[in-house]
Amino acid sequence: MEAFVTAHMAQMGLSAPRSAQFSEVMHMCPFMAANWSARRATLQLMKQQQRRRAGAGVQMLFKEDAKEPYASALDRALAHLRSEQQTPRPEHAAPSVCPLSGAQLSPDEAKHSFAVDVSKLATSSEENLRGFIKARGSLVPMEEETFFFTGNIYAVVEGQRQKLLFKFDGYNIARMVPVEGGWRMLTREVGIYKDPVTNEIIKSTWRNPLTDEDNEVVHVWNDPVNQQFLLKTDRGEWGVPTSTVDGDVFWNAEVFLKYASPLPRAEFPEHSASDMYESSELFQFYTKVEDLENRDMPSAPCNISWVRISQWLPWMQMGSRPGQLLYHCRGKKLMNGFNDIPQDIKDYLVEMRRFEFFSAPAEMERPNETTWTYFKKMLMQKGAPRADGTVAKASPKHSQHPRESIQSANELGAEDRLAATMQSATSSAAALRRFTRQSLAEYDGSDLSKPILLSVAGRVYDVSTGRHHYRKGETYNCLTGRDSTLAFATGNLRIYEQADQAFMGAAELDLLSEAKKADVQNWVAFFDKEYKLVGELVDF
Repeated sequence: MEAFVTAHMAQMGLSAPRSAQFSEVMHMCPFMAANWSARRATLQLMKQQQRRRAGAGVQMLFKEDAKEPYASALDRALAHLRSEQQTPRPEHAAPSVCPLSGAQLSPDEAKHSFAVDVSKLATSSEENLRGFIKARGSLVPMEEETFFFTGNIYAVVEGQRQKLLFKFDGYNIARMVPVEGGWRMLTREVGIYKDPVTNEIIKSTWRNPLTDEDNEVVHVWNDPVNQQFLLKTDRGEWGVPTSTVDGDVFWNAEVFLKYASPLPRAEFPEHSASDMYESSELFQFYTKVEDLENRDMPSAPCNISWVRISQWLPWMQMGSRPGQLLYHCRGKKLMNGFNDIPQDIKDYLVEMRRFEFFSAPAEMERPNETTWTYFKKMLMQKGAPRADGTVAKASPKHSQHPRESIQSANELGAEDRLAATMQSATSSAAALRRFTRQSLAEYDGSDLSKPILLSVAGRVYDVSTGRHHYRKGETYNCLTGRDSTLAFATGNLRIYEQADQAFMGAAELDLLSEAKKADVQNWVAFFDKEYKLVGELVDF
């Protein structure tokens, strides 16, 4: 087996794996030693490692060329990336047994390997799910699949002619992971707004024809966008509607969303159409019967169409103006995965240093990101609106794009900056009150005679001056009477509704990524500036 992998990696232009690497890969799947799944999964993992090395190499080039003109460094980085991205996918080989657990296939079905019984799609939830996974992703666990899409975005306002606002290109890169009773899909997605006339990426501002004002464009950087597909849930059994016509299988998924907006109107009047987020997402997946029934094919070729009706994008600053956006897009599963993404998008990823979007997530790490949640983080890092409800003017300290802010923190060493902040707190600790988590809980706004306190990274602040936002019944009361580092690190204010005792201490804080440490450091800086530091949390 090791000789097989070494030989194939040589054909792909890769160096042979170290024995330790090979052993690690071999233990990832119980079918490694016997079948096609082993060879496929092993090669796939090696390709992903190569892609990560490519991204790391690009980052190193930027560091090494700090004094070199940006364009020159970028050219070298792109050349490095392209040279690392030319590996073709290996051809599918017929498997000896199905590389799936019994939770997905019965012993009788297993002999059919990757074949899907199309005649059962309408009657069997198991076969329907199996077919959908083969269409949307791959029946080989952890194998990456990439869908590219392209289309137009229109403004639709009653009484007016529809107006073409953008060309819209993007992709979703995903991997499927078997879980008990079904599958989990781990993905990242990118959406790039383009000029509708020149088809060039809009890299700065865009003149809004509806307001005649310039808006800073915020592209779609959703990381992650995960989903779970289970055979049975509280809502019933799994089943995506299908139609089979003349050798084609059409899958249609209609998703209607309505939930509390991350951008409430009272706090984000320019950027929010409503206190409720509403949209309709209409998907069609087009596959061939012969591909679904092919026992040797774990991932079926698939074309898609996508229609979306939604509110104005937050960065368009349309507020509650009447109207909505209409997306009309089409696309397909790319047979060579990320390699087949259009070059202008790959170049832009490198320019923006979004190296994480070269591959799909390997595990479920954090809550899903949307345009709305991402934009809220951007506003928060700019300092407007602030947690106490005031709106600050952008300043050099708070005017960066979220990604730029994180990048700056990384270059300076976010961990060192956070450590320095904490050391500063320690040096003045003599003048501060010492709290435990239990004693801090008394200051959650329940007792009107006491101040309202909260802690970030072990630093305790009096936020009573923002009482109208931190008192009982208000949005940010969930952060009071506790150390709220976990909420600020995850961007999830509802985390304490799900687990009231959830807590992130110093040990867990040390394990965060540089980007997350930078987020926490930014919040510490914000509270240092806006509120009085009154104590420290001794059991942080």
